[in-house]
Amino acid sequence: MNIMDLASKGIAAITKNYGKKVCKNETAPKIEKAETLKFGGSGYRAGFARDEIMPDLNSGKTYWIAGHGSGHKMEGVLSPVYISAVWIDCGSDEGMLWLGADIVGMTRIEINKIRSMIMASPKIKGCKCINFSCTHSHSGIDTLGYWGKANALGIPSDGKDPEYMDMLMKKAVEVSEKAYESRKSGKLFSGNITVKDGLYTRRGFTDKHEVLSRLRFVPDDGSNDIWIMNFGGHPNSLGGGNRMLSGEYPYFMREQIKAENGADVLFGIGAIGAMDVAEFDKDDRVNCIKLQAKMLADASQKIDNDVELKPEMKIIQQPFYLPVGNYVLTLLAMRHVMSFKAYPCDKSDIGIAMMTEMTYMSIGGVKILLLPGESFVSTVYGSYLTADKSPVGKGGEINPKPLAEIANDPNLIVFGVSNDMSGYVVPPNDFVLHPTQPYLNKTNDKFGNGHYHETNSMGPDTQKTIADAFAEVAARMN
Repeated sequence: MNIMDLASKGIAAITKNYGKKVCKNETAPKIEKAETLKFGGSGYRAGFARDEIMPDLNSGKTYWIAGHGSGHKMEGVLSPVYISAVWIDCGSDEGMLWLGADIVGMTRIEINKIRSMIMASPKIKGCKCINFSCTHSHSGIDTLGYWGKANALGIPSDGKDPEYMDMLMKKAVEVSEKAYESRKSGKLFSGNITVKDGLYTRRGFTDKHEVLSRLRFVPDDGSNDIWIMNFGGHPNSLGGGNRMLSGEYPYFMREQIKAENGADVLFGIGAIGAMDVAEFDKDDRVNCIKLQAKMLADASQKIDNDVELKPEMKIIQQPFYLPVGNYVLTLLAMRHVMSFKAYPCDKSDIGIAMMTEMTYMSIGGVKILLLPGESFVSTVYGSYLTADKSPVGKGGEINPKPLAEIANDPNLIVFGVSNDMSGYVVPPNDFVLHPTQPYLNKTNDKFGNGHYHETNSMGPDTQKTIADAFAEVAARMN
């Protein structure tokens, strides 16, 4: 047994003892069924605002780049990073705010703090729902805590900067106020386009779901369109050697659309688990992300199947418990690397669960699901590995029903890393852990394929937990 095997056993023992204490001293409050919010009226209204969320470059502070290995100090700026907000209502005095930011993610604890700050603003009236989607840029500032300087075992310290987090939250309130103030009447359309060869994966998926989705608000006064866009590819192509702050391809895509079309864009990622955007230039990574941006910006302006949506919205924002089996992430939580609240759970090997949430929306009949983690595309749209290609030798029959099937809509639009960050969602028949260092180090399966993503998953039951929660929510929505 080597030192990493011993470390793995030690961490597992520490976290299981922690779980026993949680079960002894804490209770898990019953989660009630969330109210179904319903909005209707004579026509849509929307407003948009954005602002920079740049760190103080003159402070002399160390900022950590998030998304690849830990301990990567920011050394400069490739592009600014932004936070945006969109207000949507149906012509009445009640509506929804949807925020998006060029960050890797945030916990629900921070999101709920932002929500409280927005709801306390005297400048916003009738806000019934607040959602926060992250572009998941792997070249943004650490807003979770995973990417501070690591110790000898590779366990990172907290990489969040308190002043940066405070600034980010205040900016969230400011753009929300401006989006609400700028709301105007108009029409809302939905469309999409397939971006052939726009994605690639190393996990052998049979269906990559190369679909770019767009909600397009067209103001009656002829001012700028507001687009809410979605695509299922990681913004990570600058790579682990990058030390420059950037919003990666989403930033350059939005800028091109603004320059060519005038539209203001809020962008969110889809089912991005193990899914990367096409690699156009392996030698020049900056050029690569600019070409990715151009591919998507060009595609978005070729959408020709827009359908006008009736002014009606239904929304269910449902919290649920997610069992936590990942003892390395649990150790990070115990060390206060990220914000975390543990609840007793008899479905977890450690004995704990986290409280997370999903938001299911029908906007003019278009079904949209906001999820907290990074879902593998098969967990949403199906096309599971067959038994002969599965690393565990089992077919899709051991996996839960895909979310699009639960929604009874193959065109279900999923926004990942929204309202929380809960790690990867991997189907059970593709879930493989290191035999002696589970969650601590990645491993290869019997086919020689790498399984990194499981090390950043809450556990093999994650997909089932999400599918069960969504089935209950979808039944109420319908």
